[in-house]
Amino acid sequence: MSKINALVNMTLAAIIYPFKKTEFKNGNIWLIGGHAGDIYDDNSKFLYEYILNNHKDVDIYWVVNEDSKVKNKIPGKILIKGSIENYLYYYNAKVIVFSHAPSADIAPYNFAIPILNKFHENVFKVFLNHGSISFKKRKPMNAKLKKLIDDLMRSYNMATAISEFEKDIMVNEWKMSEDAVCVVGSARHDNLPLNEKSKNRDILYMPTWRDWIKFGSGEFTETQYFINIMNFLNDERLNDILEKNDVNIKFYMHHLMHGFIDDIKENITGKRIIFLDKDVTVADEITSSIANITDYSGVAVDFLYMDRPILFYQFDKEKYKQEVDSYIDLDNEMFGSIAYNKDQAVDELIRLIESGFEVKKNQEDARNKFFRYNDNGNCNRIYNSILKKLNNI
Repeated sequence: MSKINALVNMTLAAIIYPFKKTEFKNGNIWLIGGHAGDIYDDNSKFLYEYILNNHKDVDIYWVVNEDSKVKNKIPGKILIKGSIENYLYYYNAKVIVFSHAPSADIAPYNFAIPILNKFHENVFKVFLNHGSISFKKRKPMNAKLKKLIDDLMRSYNMATAISEFEKDIMVNEWKMSEDAVCVVGSARHDNLPLNEKSKNRDILYMPTWRDWIKFGSGEFTETQYFINIMNFLNDERLNDILEKNDVNIKFYMHHLMHGFIDDIKENITGKRIIFLDKDVTVADEITSSIANITDYSGVAVDFLYMDRPILFYQFDKEKYKQEVDSYIDLDNEMFGSIAYNKDQAVDELIRLIESGFEVKKNQEDARNKFFRYNDNGNCNRIYNSILKKLNNI
């Protein structure tokens, strides 16, 4: 939905609001969303389904884009993001839950509109984050919006963290309220099997995105990102070992880079490389994969949670540190296997396959650092923390 249509609908909903208020009186309305209304996945999805199935007293709605490919796959009740109905329910909601930001996931532009932003102040705001805080330092895509975004994050009533490591970053670097940040675990981790190897032999390869490439003007096929990924996936030794051991590499292009996927598809020579669609449920691919290859994606933390092997292929570490940087010290705090060029990556992956997908011992220390909890009770803890804070307001 266009910005103009959303703003018109927001205004119309505000005009209608006083006349509709009695219809919502005493309602226990919760709105939840994620990935800017486009994708049904990550922490928001799993908390939504937990509440939908276990707490019938909550009138919960998932907020989704009108043109989202997953709109008809979402269980329960939905609201179309930016519609008059969306804003009316938002104005009468008790709780909103989001993985990115209220404007992106729940009610477009409301926070920035004078007078109407009183509804943002009134509702209880829960920030789930869309993944773990690990390899990407938070920064606004537009530096001019930094103060607005900082003020927005300080307005959240509750935010979830998986460890004291994460809470320290959120409080001391993001300047969020210490009382708001709760170490309760990650909702999506409840979907992850514990102490259990995958039954198949698929390896999930998920490189993260690069803003200097996505918003750059050069040819994608001339970037080091493209060249290093292609050299790795097309390596003859790699493809021989995959074929010999009946192993596939499932390649998932980050959704913000997915516009370049055809350039990679068209240049692949190996038969054991499987391309995943942008709208695939990534959580399912994580749980069904025996190991992970990434560069700086937080998906590595999911594999760490499951105690499954991880290979970091960081062919542009210095450039990444300069452009993005990491909360984890990329020189001294890494875990799993690490490769900085194609040959090292192939060597490490061959070693991993021939070892029967053995987990490196250094992952145990990392598990102790990154998780306070390693169980399947995160959604329950998050829900109870919301109720506790609501009752204390």
